[in-house]
Amino acid sequence: MNDARQYRLLPSRLPEAQKQIKNRYLVPQLSIIAAVVVISTLLASRKVTNGSMIGFALFAALFITYMAFVAPLRMRRTLSKCWNTYVLTIGPDYLLRQQADSPDIRLRFNAVKRIEHLPGRYLRVIGNARYQVIGIPESVEDFQEVFETVSRIGPITNPKRDRSLKTAGLMACGFVAYMVMLWSHSPQIVLPLAAGVSVFLIWYFVYLQRNPNVLRRTKRTSWFYLVFVLVCGLKVLEVLGRMHAK
Repeated sequence: MNDARQYRLLPSRLPEAQKQIKNRYLVPQLSIIAAVVVISTLLASRKVTNGSMIGFALFAALFITYMAFVAPLRMRRTLSKCWNTYVLTIGPDYLLRQQADSPDIRLRFNAVKRIEHLPGRYLRVIGNARYQVIGIPESVEDFQEVFETVSRIGPITNPKRDRSLKTAGLMACGFVAYMVMLWSHSPQIVLPLAAGVSVFLIWYFVYLQRNPNVLRRTKRTSWFYLVFVLVCGLKVLEVLGRMHAK
């Protein structure tokens, strides 16, 4: 291929992508969060005052409302912006991914470590350098042509599972652990959970900050995770204070 060629995502496939994200991520996450909040509310009702309980119930209601109505709207707007600005350029010896609100990723053919294909979803071209990954959705125009071109760079393997689902599962488990830690007073429960949740949040924060595939807006929002790390630290101090007071 002598000249570079550009490929964009098909506008007709956007509604399908929005539906997939909602079914795969938003609905399961909302179900888990709602269940944890309800259980936490029931547990808290036995230990806190009526005023505190009303405040927590109000917070829980607002949070669930946000997740159910506001979050899907923001997701659709963000996805539409990324979808409409995605450009994949295949040159004589390189791949270039460009997209709004995220840095460009340029990957030379000789720097490709491996290529993964999740049928029905995407291609992932992974470079030797960390975080150098170019995702190519199957919704890109002339996908078969792109697939054949990429297959000439190196062998294509099929991953056993969707990596994004694994990340979503870890986030859900982390949220459950965080809520259990908040409502527990046992050092045997609080201390290991606080340590585990803090390590996970710090790792995830660093991952988001360094990953060029993460939107700049998401990078800014990720600073909020450090607030939860601070809460974990305060909870540990509270439990240790109770231990010394006995």
